[in-house]
Amino acid sequence: MATEWSKIVARYEKGAQLPSMPGARTLEVTGADDGYIYVSHRLWQDKITRAYLEKAMSLLDEGKMTSNYGDVVDYYRTYIADERPTTAATILKDLGYVS
Repeated sequence: MATEWSKIVARYEKGAQLPSMPGARTLEVTGADDGYIYVSHRLWQDKITRAYLEKAMSLLDEGKMTSNYGDVVDYYRTYIADERPTTAATILKDLGYVS
């Protein structure tokens, strides 16, 4: 079962530092609300859409998507959204969905 969004907002609303994929800089989560998780990197700022993350969590829970980090990035980009798939995978990893 996908994590309740209110728990995700509580986890990230005040920000967080997430380790990114090996060799990459740390991802900074700057906040969260009912629709998005806001993220920042040294060169950009963006937001990750709740609906896309919830779809990924459901697919992972149902075993319809692999939990391997690298594969999640590709699957997310192809079947869910081409919206910062590496960032989404990093958030999913921090939430315990991806290994």
